[in-house]
Amino acid sequence: MKRRRGYIVWTVYFDAEKSWSEGRRVPRRLAVEKPRLDEVAEAARRAGYKVVVEPDKRYPAWWFEEGGRVVVEAEGEKKREVLYRIGGELVKIRRSSPRKKRR
Repeated sequence: MKRRRGYIVWTVYFDAEKSWSEGRRVPRRLAVEKPRLDEVAEAARRAGYKVVVEPDKRYPAWWFEEGGRVVVEAEGEKKREVLYRIGGELVKIRRSSPRKKRR
């Protein structure tokens, strides 16, 4: 098995529609509705991390949903700190982007 450097960050960690038991890892104030993989990767880059995007991977508990994951290289930081920084950037990205009307 290939050894990975960094933390695995799944999109479900930032999904405001999921509960803690369903996989969300950040408080709702740092979560967004239906986060996309490209948004999470961009938020990690803005937070200052090197990222590797793996779009073909699926969160094990939600294997039937599309998602993907990002491998984040963060030395000397705990995973929770990394997730909170990414969540903060993700909320900023969502606030700054124009909202599309859903039908």
